[in-house]
Amino acid sequence: MRIFLFGAISAAIFAGTIGMANAQSAPREVIGADTIEMRNGQTRTFTFEQPVTRFSVSAEGIAEIRPETDRTFTIRALSAGQVLMTAYAQDGHVVHRSYIAVADAGRLVRVYGFEMKVTKDYVGFYCTDVGCGRADPDIGPKPYSTVISETQGKGEGNSATTTREFR
Repeated sequence: MRIFLFGAISAAIFAGTIGMANAQSAPREVIGADTIEMRNGQTRTFTFEQPVTRFSVSAEGIAEIRPETDRTFTIRALSAGQVLMTAYAQDGHVVHRSYIAVADAGRLVRVYGFEMKVTKDYVGFYCTDVGCGRADPDIGPKPYSTVISETQGKGEGNSATTTREFR
């Protein structure tokens, strides 16, 4: 009788230990498949291969998602930060997950003193803590850009010309 009682108690303790181990397993991190990089105030539109009925973001105030159709949606960057966006289908399964990384637009730095044949009297750059970029990079050839051509002799009558443009 004692052996039976001891065996029953041991089995109960063992089963309880396994049940507790399963109940206390570590959570898995939910990660995005890719990262959509945006600047503060920027708006971009994307499409899906299949219909999406609902979006969720991991934190409010960083990005706003507006469905245009059941396959097209627009993201508007509200403030600097990173959130996880999840898109769900009608039946509730996950269609796609992406990180949305919103960077601060930076500070406008104006450089004066260029001889320019356009309406403004400066060249604008947006600068962040890590670097600067042109404020208007999509405008065509600049009348105030500088083109430098260098010709170097390669020996035996051969030469190479390198052209660089500074804006």
